[in-house]
Amino acid sequence: MKHIIVFFSALLVLSVLSPVSAKSASPSKIENEFNKQFKQAMRVYKIPGAAYAIVRGDHVSTIKTYGVRGKKNKQAIDKNTSFRLASVSKTFSAELAALMVEKKAFSWNDSIVDYIPEFKLKEAGQAEAITIKHVLSHSSGLMPNAFDGYLKGRFRFSHIISKFEVLAPYCSPGACYGYQNVLFSFIEEVLKRSTGKTYAQLMQQMIFSPLAMNNASVGFKAYQNTINKAYPHIKVSRNGPWHQVKVKPDFYKVAPAAGINASITDMSKWLIAQLGHRPNVISAPLLDTVREPVVSTEKDITGRTWKGIIDDAHYAIGWRVYQYHDDILYFHSGWVEGYRAVIAYSKDKQIGLVILANAESRSIDKLTVNFWRLLLKEPSVKTK
Repeated sequence: MKHIIVFFSALLVLSVLSPVSAKSASPSKIENEFNKQFKQAMRVYKIPGAAYAIVRGDHVSTIKTYGVRGKKNKQAIDKNTSFRLASVSKTFSAELAALMVEKKAFSWNDSIVDYIPEFKLKEAGQAEAITIKHVLSHSSGLMPNAFDGYLKGRFRFSHIISKFEVLAPYCSPGACYGYQNVLFSFIEEVLKRSTGKTYAQLMQQMIFSPLAMNNASVGFKAYQNTINKAYPHIKVSRNGPWHQVKVKPDFYKVAPAAGINASITDMSKWLIAQLGHRPNVISAPLLDTVREPVVSTEKDITGRTWKGIIDDAHYAIGWRVYQYHDDILYFHSGWVEGYRAVIAYSKDKQIGLVILANAESRSIDKLTVNFWRLLLKEPSVKTK
């Protein structure tokens, strides 16, 4: 599965971005400039539909929507339209696990084998060394994206778990970074076996309902049953038009890694919680725990999106942690089969941004970077 960014459509030049805010605060100059860049990117890249929200402290400063749910489904995107979050789902799964740790259902340093004894690696003792924290911080020591290819077939947990017996770690757990989807989603079994409830039930009970994320859901069937939803779009050729395609169930099979659906309104509420303003649901100690860097992700520093911008990069528990000059950004992106999503926030500046789109466009990378450049009064980069 790929990673990060935003989206749009030629049909939508006449579309109007409609602002909605939880409080009637006037948009700042930064927000006005970002909105101009966002609209320009939408037009240039002809993204079918997208939405973004900017949160300041305990309130939504701006929500804007653009375009249509699908090129074959011309209804307008609105603030309650559900998108696939792709890997941004990992932020929810990590914090759900943290809530269960608070309730003493399990602990971070428990071996994954304590809850999934059938999990084995090539040599005796290797699987036992991998903890729940290693799984949720991509620091298990296993090769990246282990067995993602099996998601395209008839994926069953009992079948996929036997595949791990042929693997040997290429580093000790905790010593190196290797991004995972299948292994990350082992947390679903840990949750089920330690609480007796499903991942979807716990997510609804512990996060969606308490935060009033009324459009949020888990899984392929939930997506299919949602009326107000964005449809995925891909390009057959690099410079060709966007084509609406059917949603595939593949990555929904690893729900903790990529199986959540949510609207921009839902995500603005999630951001407010990340900024520390829903302590009755997501406590300050919990946030400190999931934000603590676990493993270095040095390639992010020289990668396509953040090269020359961030000075240090780590993965924490379900979140990326980027050092941006004197500031720290908490970040995650998602990219799955026709959708893009990105979320980023600064705890100290008490501001966050989330963007959702129904096309596989890289333009959101630069839009995201430019938002933080605007905040720090640095020159923006071109979005094309």
